[in-house]
Amino acid sequence: MSSEQAPGRSYIRSAQGTELISPEVAKLLARLAGISVPDEDVALLAAALGSQLTSIAMLDQLDLTDVNPAVEFDARWS
Repeated sequence: MSSEQAPGRSYIRSAQGTELISPEVAKLLARLAGISVPDEDVALLAAALGSQLTSIAMLDQLDLTDVNPAVEFDARWS
């Protein structure tokens, strides 16, 4: 990931992989998704979500300037 933080990523605490999502944020995300997570599993959920963010962060490093999206909107289809 670049040294600049992307907008909307204030939930990321560390780019070094230590704690990307806090347990509080993991609980909030679970509640918003309508998922009941026992307190003893919140840390595991936070670690799993942080692992996903780490994987996704690798995509931020790719130069996709000349890559077109797989699906493009065409107003004629509406």
